[in-house]
Amino acid sequence: MRKVIILAVLVRLPVFADGGAVRLRGETNGLAVTLFAAPVPLSTGPADLSVLLQKRDSLEPVLDAEVSVAVRAIASGSELRAQATREHAQNKFLYAAPLTLGESGKWRIQLTILRLGVKSEIAGIVDVSPNQQKLTSYWGYVTLPPLTVLLFAVREQLLLRRSRRSKEALCKST
Repeated sequence: MRKVIILAVLVRLPVFADGGAVRLRGETNGLAVTLFAAPVPLSTGPADLSVLLQKRDSLEPVLDAEVSVAVRAIASGSELRAQATREHAQNKFLYAAPLTLGESGKWRIQLTILRLGVKSEIAGIVDVSPNQQKLTSYWGYVTLPPLTVLLFAVREQLLLRRSRRSKEALCKST
C-alpha cells in the first residue's frame, strides 16, 4: 500500500528535463541545429527550450558556442529573450533556456548562434496551447487525503468488529 501511495505522488510531479519534442530543425553555416521544447504539447506557463548543436558532416556535438533564444507572440508582439547555456541543461550536450510563455497562439522562435566569430540564425513558428492545468489535473492530490482517511476508518471498523466477535466467542465458551 505504501508503494502505491508513493508512486501516485511521484507520477503527479511535473517533470522539467532536457528534451521534449523536436520543434525546429535546420542547418546553417556547417551546423545542424535542433530545438526541443517541453512540456509536450508546448503550452503557456513554464517551458524548457533546449538546443542541440552538431557539426553538419560528422554530427559531433558542438560545445563551444553561444546560443540565444528569442520568442515573439505573433498575435500580440510580446517578446522574450534568454541565453541558452549548458549550465541550465541536465544533458551537457544541450544548451537550455527556461522561459515562461504568457499566452497561447503562434510564436516565432529565433535561435542565434555565435561560434568562432560566425553568427548564424535559424527561425520557425511553433504553436503554444492554453495551459490545461485545471483542478482535474490535480485529481490525485485532491482525492488522496480523503481516500486515506476513508481507508483508515474502514480498517478501524473491521478491527473493532473482529475484537467484538472475539470477546463474544470468549464469553460463549466460558
